[in-house]
Amino acid sequence: MLTSFFGKSNPINYLILGVFIIAGYLLGAISHSEIFITPSLLLTHSAFVIFSVLIMLLLDFIIRKNHLTQNNTYAIFFFTCFLTMLPVIFLQHKIILANAFLLLALRRLMSLRSDKNSEKKILDASIWITLASLFYFWSLLLFVPLWIAIVQKPNSTYKQMLVPITGFLAVFVINTAYQMLATDTFSWFLNWKDEVGFDFSAYNSAAILVPVTIILAFYIWTAVYRILRISKLSLKERPNHLLLLYVSFTTLFIALGAPEKTGAELFFIMAPVAIVSANYIESPEKEQYREKDMAEFWFKEIMLWLVVILPFVFLFL
Repeated sequence: MLTSFFGKSNPINYLILGVFIIAGYLLGAISHSEIFITPSLLLTHSAFVIFSVLIMLLLDFIIRKNHLTQNNTYAIFFFTCFLTMLPVIFLQHKIILANAFLLLALRRLMSLRSDKNSEKKILDASIWITLASLFYFWSLLLFVPLWIAIVQKPNSTYKQMLVPITGFLAVFVINTAYQMLATDTFSWFLNWKDEVGFDFSAYNSAAILVPVTIILAFYIWTAVYRILRISKLSLKERPNHLLLLYVSFTTLFIALGAPEKTGAELFFIMAPVAIVSANYIESPEKEQYREKDMAEFWFKEIMLWLVVILPFVFLFL
């Protein structure tokens, strides 16, 4: 049973999911690439497939550090399956890099509730967000939940509200200096902003449209589930879960800001959707749960199997 297997946190779970990502990269990205494979390109692919696995592990670290789920691997299971549903993501290296930086920022956002080294955490988060924007401009929208997190945190001050601006300016100045040395110009920011694309013709392909529809369906369903469940959470758990909801909405707008709609932009919403999907699947008392509602148990079991099988089905669309 997948619910039992991924309901635990064993090293074998990470190994299987890592292999799943590698298989998705090899079967999806490389096999569908029209570019002739050269040694340098092969090296790049190898680096990014390892990087993709590290992103999955980083997400798991954030979840465990902030107790966003119980002690299981459901979240990274969903994240891995969503990722392999859209292998076009593996060809969008800038989007992968931007997501890695945004996850590092999310790690700092979620830890603000502890109220220790707050200024350092806020500065780190703003630097990561700005670095992500160098690869994908609309990543800057994550400053909105960052300011919300600052307001929500204990002992918030107006000075802390100004720290993100400092982080932004630090990256901006350093990158401007680098551009001056590398390209002998400081006008890089004129081309920094990406125009929002409205061409969805790539979605006409079944290989893109079907997985996008499924992931968006998960997004809507999990968002509703999260909103309905907020009132049942303890006062200690509620702030981080609310913050995750704000991040989820923000990542949707970040994805919509993509200059070219290829389906890869959905990578931005996969982490929050995976976390909330895990919240739905997990059950604190599995044995009692099976006796109490077998229908719902089998529904969740079938859903997990479908999420596993669908990436392989989409490879042949």
